[in-house]
Amino acid sequence: MRFPRLMLAASGLATVALLGSSAAANAAATVNGPFPNIGEAGYQLQSAVSFNEVRTTVHVPVGSSTSDFIALQQNVNGGRTFAIGLINEGGNYFLAGIEGFSFNVATGVPLPAALVHPHIVLLPTLGAPAGTPLFSNQTGGSYYLELHYSTKEHLVQWVAGPTETDAAVLNVSPDQGFVFNDAFHAPAIETINFGGVNLPISTPQASFTRSGVTEPAGENVGGIAGTRVTFDFFALNEAEATGNGGPVTIGNPATLLPSPALPGVGSAFGVITGA
Repeated sequence: MRFPRLMLAASGLATVALLGSSAAANAAATVNGPFPNIGEAGYQLQSAVSFNEVRTTVHVPVGSSTSDFIALQQNVNGGRTFAIGLINEGGNYFLAGIEGFSFNVATGVPLPAALVHPHIVLLPTLGAPAGTPLFSNQTGGSYYLELHYSTKEHLVQWVAGPTETDAAVLNVSPDQGFVFNDAFHAPAIETINFGGVNLPISTPQASFTRSGVTEPAGENVGGIAGTRVTFDFFALNEAEATGNGGPVTIGNPATLLPSPALPGVGSAFGVITGA
């Protein structure tokens, strides 16, 4: 099943989900890693808590050559995964998503480039059909992204728009979504390189602001259910891309890494190419 149009998710709906992750909860603001891989940089929550929403505003600078996604994933080793983001195709950025594919991934690397790319589909937004460019890497641009899971309706739904306002939910349908009947323990915010290792040196690729999550009723670890909690309130796994996917060495430099890194004020962070 694919979305005929962009999904509506009401920010802050209270939902119910039970613990079920094998990942142990860690202290707030703990950052584990970095976990090296071939093409992904960013963060994934490492927690036994379940989450029903993840959101951020992505800022793409002029000259960026990578793609940016947020995701709800069952646990830090994969499982059913839903994502929405901005994919760079030929220098233009399009709204795209992953519609509930199940991955088996390494801890700290939620959206491996080689596994993710075949399952990405273009999504419509704000009255524009799927495949409509939002902006180019010659101009840069910003976009608000949100994923929401309603345990009342057992649906995963999307919201997206130029800014985090009511405009982000125009031309959407609240009665459609993807059925899901489990719990999400590992939200993620990532920048992905689908174009190989030939990236420019020390070039900003993306920044993320007002990044946050919400917990369903029954959790209330970071706040009352439905209340926005900063993304780095919970422990994080940090992903860092390298030339061959292994640890950073003189002969295997980082190709994509978080900088400035989390934890940060308002969970703001950036991703930059290696030196």
